Amino acid sequence: MMQPRTLALQILYDIEVHTAYVNISFQTHTETAGLDGRDTAFAKELVYGVTKHKLTLDAVIAHCSSVKLKKLAPYVLCILRMGLYQLFYMDKVPTSAAVNESVKLAAKYAGRSRGFVNAVLRRAAREGLQLPEGESAEALSVRYSYPLPLVYWFTTQFGEKEGAALLAAGNQTPPLCIRVNPLKTTREALQARLAEEGIEARCAAWCDTALLLSGGHVQQSAAYREGLFTIQDQSAQLAALALSAQPGDCVFDVCAAPGGKTTQLAEQMENSGTVYAWDLYEKRLNSVRNTAKRLGISIIQTQTADARTVLFPKQADKILADVPCSGLGVVRRRPDLKYKDALTEFAALTETQLAILCHAADALKPGGVLVYSTCTVNPAENEGVIHSFLEIHPDFAVSPIDNPHITGAAAKTLQSGMGTLYPTEEGGDGFFICRLTKRADTE
Repeated sequence: MMQPRTLALQILYDIEVHTAYVNISFQTHTETAGLDGRDTAFAKELVYGVTKHKLTLDAVIAHCSSVKLKKLAPYVLCILRMGLYQLFYMDKVPTSAAVNESVKLAAKYAGRSRGFVNAVLRRAAREGLQLPEGESAEALSVRYSYPLPLVYWFTTQFGEKEGAALLAAGNQTPPLCIRVNPLKTTREALQARLAEEGIEARCAAWCDTALLLSGGHVQQSAAYREGLFTIQDQSAQLAALALSAQPGDCVFDVCAAPGGKTTQLAEQMENSGTVYAWDLYEKRLNSVRNTAKRLGISIIQTQTADARTVLFPKQADKILADVPCSGLGVVRRRPDLKYKDALTEFAALTETQLAILCHAADALKPGGVLVYSTCTVNPAENEGVIHSFLEIHPDFAVSPIDNPHITGAAAKTLQSGMGTLYPTEEGGDGFFICRLTKRADTE
């Protein structure tokens, strides 16, 4: 059976050499690795941790190595990053294990470099993790492992203090959050059921449909297999709640995959009515169908289509446009996003977002509701797109969000009908939500 460090190395090599997405590469490799839950969790911590702190780890390598980073073979670089991450960020891994296991990997994947790997890691262990002080962009870049353009963007957009706080939040480990399936259970009953399986569940702050979990292997639980819940962050749950879909509605989800919000809409509708779900890729729609089946939902109709040009079958009562975005609110879940080329160049992205929103608006019935949402904290993709839309569509207006399932600070933030939630607050992802209503007398 494959060892967890070997699995992590293969995934990190895939990311480094083939620019694979961390979440997709991890899922693909673990499906055939044959590891148990504990070893899979260890490998995941290594993969996501190394990716999250890559620039910090590289700064240590540059300090401790006689060879320039660009000259290091990919396997050697990945092994060094893994070893350093274990040394400085995994308290339960002894120094000897972090070094020796890395040397073993080097012997197998980069035999002539085993002595070099040993020397670099032992020097780093002696000197400890020395992070740059101060609030300069260069210091923040190394300390929080963000490329300089992204550091400049955050600190310019939000100010030095709040910008640095958002950079730090992107490196936090997000809580595991689930959404209760009201078609099959209640929040209280699910808490009791999970407790029987050794999984502690506490109520989330922003909506009463969410629980935060600790302990146990959630997706291996009987409650998960029976469709009693879905893994979904509380911020993401707010978008569908803002739409307030009702039984019997005709609802469009124009960017549906992987299906968390699509199935949530069907649950709100008590599995009565129709949810039309579109996505650009057929393979991604399989996730929507599989999730719906597990949850006991039968009212979702899926189809492959581009949200900017899809031919709608009829006018909708309600529409959800959870559009593609920069993802700057979910960096803690997708750490590889930090290193994406031209991430702070938003013009093409906002053009696409506005095109999707305008096309969806044409399919809404007079008096209907459209919710626009993103998982970014970028004002250009959020308020900027909404302001551009309203200039084009004076028959729409931002309308208050008043859903009793939305609670706490989120209810206050979204009360006016438009607001941004930040990952620095109460454990939720960064998210933007706007509720738009079409004038009833529109022809």
